[in-house]
Amino acid sequence: MIRTPDSFLLRACIQLVFLLVNIVSVYLLFRGHNLPGGGFIAGLMTGTSCILLGLARGWNVLRHQLPVDPLRLAISGVTLALVTGLLPVVVGQQFLTQYMWHLHHVPLIGELHIGTPLLFDVGVFLLVSGMTVKLITVLVRSTAGLPPFSREEHQLYASVMEEPIEDIEKKHPEKKRKETEDAD
Repeated sequence: MIRTPDSFLLRACIQLVFLLVNIVSVYLLFRGHNLPGGGFIAGLMTGTSCILLGLARGWNVLRHQLPVDPLRLAISGVTLALVTGLLPVVVGQQFLTQYMWHLHHVPLIGELHIGTPLLFDVGVFLLVSGMTVKLITVLVRSTAGLPPFSREEHQLYASVMEEPIEDIEKKHPEKKRKETEDAD
């Protein structure tokens, strides 16, 4: 069991920080094409904000409150980035060729320049934020003495032929003992 601090003030502050960090993250994602920023730094910021939520609320609560599994988010990000890079190849251009569109008279914004680099950055954003959250949650569970994946996650990520190491040690304690003796 991973204990979290039971402080209303901490949870309220973390929620405010979570909101502010994600607003800045979205800003950096959209301005990253022409200025410093982009999908990588925005994804790190979003992943870090989710980690803050996990520290304040608890990792199991965070896992249940995330709308999408972080690893699936990362996979969708890689897919989006690859599709964005490969689409020009389909029409005979080089990999990662950029296409830009300029929209005039957009309400509240004015002119808007969008293009395939933004889609690529969104893919990187999804990849980095998903991997950051997944890696940290696995590390936290492992350091707390829990299995790195829950039973539901293990079914998603492992082969049907695999068993968790913890189950193998319980079923065959003599194997563990022999491995320990061999190591000595």
